[in-house]
Amino acid sequence: MKRIKNNVKAVIFDMDGTIIKTEHLWERATQSLLQRRGFIVMTQGQKEFLKALSGIGLLEAAKVLKKEFKLIDPIDNLASETKLIAHQLFAGELEFIDGFEAFHKKLQQHFIPTSVATNADQASLTLIQEKMNLESFFGQNLFSIEIIGNKAKPDPAIFLHAADKLQVKPSECIVFEDSLFGFQAAQAAGMKCIAIKNSINQNNLNLALKAINSYHEAEEALIKLSSASRSSKE
Repeated sequence: MKRIKNNVKAVIFDMDGTIIKTEHLWERATQSLLQRRGFIVMTQGQKEFLKALSGIGLLEAAKVLKKEFKLIDPIDNLASETKLIAHQLFAGELEFIDGFEAFHKKLQQHFIPTSVATNADQASLTLIQEKMNLESFFGQNLFSIEIIGNKAKPDPAIFLHAADKLQVKPSECIVFEDSLFGFQAAQAAGMKCIAIKNSINQNNLNLALKAINSYHEAEEALIKLSSASRSSKE
């Protein structure tokens, strides 16, 4: 980890699907929303469509759902209802991605600053923050989409905001992400990206510099990126 600190000044994490296992809960919440509107049995194509919404942000997802399923509800209502259902699911089913806690502890031990930069709204972030005690990991460096005017990834605004608050250059940051939109946002921000592999992002891993199955592989991935960064400067 000492080798890493020379070239990595900060590590920024997405939240949903990257440090917390929530993507399946958001998907279930969306399915429940649609079932209430008559879509009782989902086709395989519709199921794949819902999976593709991973990382898009609540309001953007509501816009896409309204168009795709020809829903009459206002977008804000769809977003609010989906969020309410998801929060009910969060009450009993949240857990960290494998190996995250131990990996983050190593970052803390070597005084490498970290942050959460998420497409989630503030209410969702606050709920997860309180349930999973995220302040013990990140202090006040917990940033939701609302802090940058709801500019959802792939817009890089949330990552650039996090770098600014951590007082580091974007090029000195490593981002951990799990979605296509997150990979694109990291690229647009000029940050190096490590992907957390899942069943949805397999075709997009080329947008990240490294891809890992869990945080048990994270330190080695950081070392390789750090070494590559050092070599490019020499």
